[in-house]
Amino acid sequence: MTPLAFLGLAAAITLVGSLFLLIGSRKRTPWDSSINAFQKRLDALAPEENRVVELLDDEPSPGSGRHSAGT
Repeated sequence: MTPLAFLGLAAAITLVGSLFLLIGSRKRTPWDSSINAFQKRLDALAPEENRVVELLDDEPSPGSGRHSAGT
């Protein structure tokens, strides 16, 4: 066997072994885990039902009729 063929065989065995270790040691997650994580984020951002927003006494109400200086 020539030295170049021996080197190629060693590189191929190393590559196959590395791929086997990489695939075998990765974290196993269910296929829908990303969907569940996205749904949890959407639920966290969703407004609460029946939530009442109260204005404080010193805050102007949004419908007070005030306009900006440019209009």
